Amino acid sequence: MDTMELKNRRSERGFTLVELAIVMIIIGLLIGGILKGQELIANAEVGATVSQVKALDAATSTFRDKYDALPGDLLTPATRLPNCTAVGGCNIAGSGNGILNTTPGATPAGEATRYFVHLSIADLIANIDPNGGAAAWGSLYPEAKVNGGFHIGSATAGTAAEFAGIINATGVSQGLYLTMTQTPGAAPAASLTPNQAQRIDTKLDDGVPGAGSTRAYGGATCGTAAAYAEVNAGNTCGLFTRIQG
Repeated sequence: MDTMELKNRRSERGFTLVELAIVMIIIGLLIGGILKGQELIANAEVGATVSQVKALDAATSTFRDKYDALPGDLLTPATRLPNCTAVGGCNIAGSGNGILNTTPGATPAGEATRYFVHLSIADLIANIDPNGGAAAWGSLYPEAKVNGGFHIGSATAGTAAEFAGIINATGVSQGLYLTMTQTPGAAPAASLTPNQAQRIDTKLDDGVPGAGSTRAYGGATCGTAAAYAEVNAGNTCGLFTRIQG
């Protein structure tokens, strides 16, 4: 009888403090590894997006050197670009004035919708349908690694009217701007968290929302002219980045 009770008590005993501690350590290591992995992925997405901006800038410079014209603004694309046909409107003539007929803060139209298609036809960028087509990421516009994607536009006066929602338009320069935005083919809409915007801005420019060649839009939930509101976790920021003077 005593032997049976002893066996039952042994089979019913719980975890020791040492065993519980080991389990807690393992759980902590797993959680830490997951969080670290998420942080590494987030950092990689930001870095890859910065690389995309620089690659688009370089591709534009190469195109201008080769064709003496801005992509989308080319006067005779049908005779100058290989396989440039009516499909996707690639062959529609631009004005040839060196300026896209869409401002950075507007919905892309005309030349701005053919800009990335011309770069793709010229074999200078990938992941764009060379035949154009739908107003979608990977069709007319490049998808950003971090979120959303890129539009393009020309600022001719450097005023707030050309940059919808910009936090500070004082001293903004004229030129060609990439707009980081949420929805392809639509008016600019915030696609980044303030922290993502700050890190991209820092790598490309000065890390300040309202100064330099990279400017933020999105209002108070994105930040002030002096600093990004990094306490906000939502997608409340967008960026205008000048890539060509």
